[in-house]
Amino acid sequence: MLIVELLPIILLGVMAGVIAGFIPGVGVFVSLTLAYPWLLQLNGIELLAFYVALGSTTQYIGSISATVFAIPGETSSLPAVKEGDAMFLNGQGGLAISGAAIGSFVGSFLVLGVCFALFPFLENVQFLYNTFLQAIILVCVAILICVATDHPFKSFSLAVVGYFLGLIGCRNIDNQCFATFGDHPDLVGGLPMLPVIIAIYIFPKLLQSSNFDNTNFLDKPIENNFFEHLRYFLDNWVTVVRSTIVGFFAGFTPGVSTTISANLSYTLEKFIQKRKKLYKEGDYRSLVAAETANNAGAFSCLLPLLILGIPIVPSEALLYEIASAKGFIFGETFTLETFKLLAIILVIVNFLALCIAWPFAKHVCWLHKIPVKTLNALIFIALIGVVYMAGAKFYSQEYYLIVLFALLPFGYLLRKYNTLPLIFVFVIQTRLDVIAIRVGDFLQ
Repeated sequence: MLIVELLPIILLGVMAGVIAGFIPGVGVFVSLTLAYPWLLQLNGIELLAFYVALGSTTQYIGSISATVFAIPGETSSLPAVKEGDAMFLNGQGGLAISGAAIGSFVGSFLVLGVCFALFPFLENVQFLYNTFLQAIILVCVAILICVATDHPFKSFSLAVVGYFLGLIGCRNIDNQCFATFGDHPDLVGGLPMLPVIIAIYIFPKLLQSSNFDNTNFLDKPIENNFFEHLRYFLDNWVTVVRSTIVGFFAGFTPGVSTTISANLSYTLEKFIQKRKKLYKEGDYRSLVAAETANNAGAFSCLLPLLILGIPIVPSEALLYEIASAKGFIFGETFTLETFKLLAIILVIVNFLALCIAWPFAKHVCWLHKIPVKTLNALIFIALIGVVYMAGAKFYSQEYYLIVLFALLPFGYLLRKYNTLPLIFVFVIQTRLDVIAIRVGDFLQ
């Protein structure tokens, strides 16, 4: 597919990434859910283009929100809250924003170069894995997502709940039915993915983020002296290279790829600066380290999905399900040509995001004049409409809405918990059943 044909989709992904990066609690996963009915109309390559544009831009814009308002759009933006906001309050907001933006830009390109150099090896990895082994790896990913949380036991319990929610209905692989209450015609098909995700994952996140107060717009100057900022950044090239390497490898961590990438690189750089007795709150190098690793990890976490067809973060699991419904199977369709197309998309997206996240950052900041509670209320209303439209495609709009409102009380009760393990296991439940049946057949 020509890149020109993908440009409208790329631009939509960038626009969605700007909004997702600024509004706390939204992020990539919520944005994909909001766009769900539209995404069903795209083919596999178009889906991938939108996802890459959305995810990359979100990483850029989240650092602006964290720097200017001390509001983390994502957990990967927490270092920018501490260092970036301190620089902003000290009158160095422009330098903080440019450092984060250029770091993200350079980190993405360095990782792209590493991947091109390693591509002959990456391309051959997919032939080492059969469907059975992929399923086993997927189980390991689910386990690691639970272990990576602050409360592993609670996360495992939620993952079990997610599995049983996914089990509701009749399975095609063996015609076994679970909790269909006399083969109720709606329940036979199982619980629809979209209302479950909105009620148990997105709704609690919107409740949590409503506590942020973003109306206090600090009218401090954000200076953009291009050459001065670029020179200052280049003086710290060692930090950039080191953070890219850390971010690339940390990005393979299931469930928390960009969070681990940003925070690990930030902690390492902060330690180095303290050893040199150069660190004080508002440290430029620590901020650049976090944001460079953030974007490096955002790309490397895509590789298991592209090469092996294994999603390691929930947003990828959702993307995988949407693509599978369109007949696009990640891993089986991964070629050098696909990778080159992806590289071109990344170049375009990173250039656009760099411009938005640096020279135009001050203008974009005025989005925060809208209170978070108002934004979240509008998002929730829009999500109800999305559920209705998605259900209407299958002539089941009433059923979709019933599932949504029936599960909302549970989402409210779980508002203080990390429900990612539940949602991730719910989304991949069918694939987990495949491995269970195959293991059973092998043992017999």
